[in-house]
Parts: sequence; structure tokens; C-alpha cells
Amino acid sequence: MFLGLDYAIWIVLVLYFAGMLTMGWWSKRGIKNQEGYLLGNRQFGWPMMVMHAFGAGTHPGNVAGVMSQSVVSGASSIWVSWMWLFGTPFYWIIAPVIRRMRCLTMADFFRERFGKAASVLYIIVAAVGMIVFLAGVMLATTRTVQGVMGKASGADSEAWFIGILLVTTAVFIVYSYWGGIVAAIRTDMIQGLMIIALSIIAIPAALKLQDVNGMAGVRETLAAQEGNLLGLFDSKHFSLLTVLLLSINAPLTALAFPHLMSVCAAGKTEWEGRVGFTYGNMLKRVCTIGWCVLGLCWLVHLLNSGSAINKDTAFGDAIRGLLRPELQGVMLACVMAAAMSSGDAVQVTVAGLFSQNIYKVYINPEAAEKQLVHVTRIIGVGIALLALFGAILMRANLVKAILDYFNILSVVGISTAMGILWRRMNTTGMFSSTILAGISYILTRHVLGCSRDITIAVPIIVGVAAGVIGSLITRPPKREAIERFFTKIYVPIGQDDRLELPLDEAVPASSRLTTAGGLFVVKPSRQSWVGFVVATGLCLACILAMLAILK
Repeated sequence: MFLGLDYAIWIVLVLYFAGMLTMGWWSKRGIKNQEGYLLGNRQFGWPMMVMHAFGAGTHPGNVAGVMSQSVVSGASSIWVSWMWLFGTPFYWIIAPVIRRMRCLTMADFFRERFGKAASVLYIIVAAVGMIVFLAGVMLATTRTVQGVMGKASGADSEAWFIGILLVTTAVFIVYSYWGGIVAAIRTDMIQGLMIIALSIIAIPAALKLQDVNGMAGVRETLAAQEGNLLGLFDSKHFSLLTVLLLSINAPLTALAFPHLMSVCAAGKTEWEGRVGFTYGNMLKRVCTIGWCVLGLCWLVHLLNSGSAINKDTAFGDAIRGLLRPELQGVMLACVMAAAMSSGDAVQVTVAGLFSQNIYKVYINPEAAEKQLVHVTRIIGVGIALLALFGAILMRANLVKAILDYFNILSVVGISTAMGILWRRMNTTGMFSSTILAGISYILTRHVLGCSRDITIAVPIIVGVAAGVIGSLITRPPKREAIERFFTKIYVPIGQDDRLELPLDEAVPASSRLTTAGGLFVVKPSRQSWVGFVVATGLCLACILAMLAILK
């Protein structure tokens, strides 16, 4: 034993970190400009894009969050991660639109659609949201490692928390500093497979525990408890109304992701972006079923053994209690893989927002590409350090941290959606929508302490209303700029000669679904609506599969 861990665990972890850091160092070769650092020169096929979307969107907070909630509320804990479930089919529609923006960052979209000041506002909101997200990733990783080491309680538990957190942050910084998004996408293939292993490797051991006795034993024990621990919905934490509101919120949050450009546009064609963004996240939905089953098994074990329930370290405690040292090492490597695959994507893309849209625009417009890459790397270090402090401040409540970033990003996602769908949306509307939605979220969530339903619904309603009113009472955007933008997002990649056509020729009336009230929505292609229906069917299949397990 060394520092609470078996030597076999240390061997596995050392081999893993050596491999990943080597990959990060190797990936820095050939990165000579911002497009290479932020989008990997758009060179990746659909398998890499699937695993990139899966890795960027899957982190220890997902697993730890579901398990943390499961020991409190049972099966309804699955919505800690499944809050994105019915947003997934919309990813199939979103991906080609984002690719056709032909931008390096999402802030480029805001600058082009609403002006320079709007891009700065987006960067501020997105940076806050993603720093909270990255802090949650670090927090979940640290709590899991603490649980495996048995250092979650006791007089020295806080010192262990800080020590593990510092090591995790250092790995993030070094890895992302070297390789940028290229390192992220390449290692997401490896790390994605490890995350899948993480989702299933402990379940057989949990089901074989004598005081669990398989899924039949799980159902029997939980059915005998107070409350609806076997229901997918519960009135206190995740009611049906809450889930419906989360489903509406999910596409709005996705539209504000700083790394949305890389998961949609780093592929060779639009098809890679569509398949990657949609099915990388669909893979996560399937894995969530495994996380929930493991959480239910662990809850039954705690109940039947009379053990104390520690929700913050439930995942790490389960790893320590269920697996041999070698497999504990593999699981810890999987946890770090999940953390790094999300952390590096966030660190790189948020840093890119600042270097590309603030440093280059306001500080040094003549900056060479090499200098911009260097600035992006330095800012990435600062982002990781801010997340480190955020993790320390939020260490009391992991699930709250997960939901906070989800709601923060939707505040600016509202204006993203309105800017894509409504031609009349202007800069005043964007500022009104974002600022008032943000204020309403702070008031309902952190001042008034309202229920989760209200903290989700009110900012959306306020944001949409403020965007409409703010736009209608001020001058409309310039017609030429709006037509140029809508021409661009509806002209597929590879047909760039059509970008010079007027909007009426590039997108004729026969191709439009509606233009009422200033809306501009085109008729979906066969690929679009078939893909949307298929993805929706798979989401419903996930729910049916979970219901079958529970019943």
C-alpha cells in the first residue's frame, strides 16, 4: 500500500498517465495555427467524431452525480444525466447549421450575427458556465478518488481533497496545453472506450453481492422502502414536469456550448458532424442506464448491510467495495479518462473564445497565428486554475454544480436559437434576452430559492419575451447582413459558389417551411427528418429498456 492505494492501482495509473501525456505531447506537432489548435484542421472521420462528442460530453460528474443522487432518490436519479435525453434528436438538426457557420468559435457567430459587443457578452456567460462545468468535473474526479482511497472522512479528509484536486488540475493543464483539440479528439477514442468500460465493469460484482441478490433483490428491497425508489419520476427531485422542462432546456444549453464548434465542425464533412454529435451523445444515454443500475445496487447494499450513506463519495466507495485492486486501478484510470476527455475540450475551446474574439479583436489585431496559439494555451491555464477554485467553493454539492452549469448556458442559448430562427432578432434583443434571463435565473435559484421547475421555466420565458420585445422596439438589423448570414447557414459545405447568390436564389420560396413573423425555417431534407425520427425512437427505447429493468 502507498498513500492508501494498492501498488497494483499505482502501476495501472502510472501507465495510463504516461500514455495520455505522451499522446498530448505528440499531438502538438503540426499545430501551427488557430484552426489546427481549435478544430484540428477539420480532418476527422465519423468514428473519431462520435468518440469526441461522447468524450467531451461524458465526465465523472455524470457517473458520480447519478450515483450520488441514486442513494437519495433511487431510479429517478437517472435524470441527473438524462436531462439531455430528448435534446439528443435536435443535435441531428443543429450539427450541419453550426458547421455551415464556417466559424472557428461560437463567439464568431455572435460577432457576425449581433456585433462585437454581443460576442463579448457571450464569452462572459459561456466562460462562467463552463468554468462551473469544469469545476464540477474536477470535483467529481476528486470525490471519486477520495472514495477509492478511503479518505472521504476523518480529520485529514480535507487535506486529501485539496491534494487530489491539485494533481487533477495539473494533469489537465499539461495535457491540454500541449495538444489542443487534436489531442482531445485522438485520445477521446481511447478514453471513450474506457468510459464505456467504466459504465459496466462494476455492475456484475454489485449484482453478485449477497445482500443485493441480483436485480430481483434490488427490486424487492427498494419496493419495501418508503417513497417511490423504483420510479423514473418522483415529486421531490425529478417530476414529470421537471423532466419535460429539462427536455426543452437541453437544446438551448447545447446551442451555447463553447465546444459546439469542435464537436460539429472538426469532421471532414457535415455527415461526420451529424453522426458524431448525435450518436456520441446517444452512446452516453445508453451508458447512463449502467450508472443508474450500479447506483441502485449500491443503495441496496448500504440499506441491507446497515452501512452509512455518503452520497458525495458513493461512486468511489462502490469501486473500493466491489473490485479487486487491479480493477480499481482500471476504474480510476477510466475516471481520469472521463475527466480529461471533457476537461481538455472545455479548456481549449473556452480559451479559444478569449484569444480569437477578445485578444485578436481588441488587443492585438495583427497577431500572427503562432502568437494566437500561444495566447490560447496561456489562457487555458488560467481557465483551469479558476475551475480549481470553483471546485473548492462547490465541494459541498456535486449535483447542484451539474445543474447550475446546465442552466447558466441555456441563458445565452436562447438568443443563439432566436438568432438562427428569427431574422428580426437584433443586438438589443440579444442583450435583453441574455441579461434578463440571467437575472431571472439568479433570482429564482440563488435569491428566492424556488423549485427546480421554476428555475428552469422562468428564465426561458423571460429570455424569449425579452428577445422579442427588445428586437421589436428597436431598429431591425441591416438587411444585407441578415441575408448574407441566412444564406451561409443554409448553403451546404462544398457548395460555396452559392454563397454569393441572393438569399431568395440560394434558398428559394419552395424550400422554405415558414417565414411568418420574420421567422426563417426551411423544409427539412429527408436526411434531416429521418435522422431526427430515428434518434427520437432510440431515446424512447432507452426509457423502455430502463422501465423493463425496473419492472
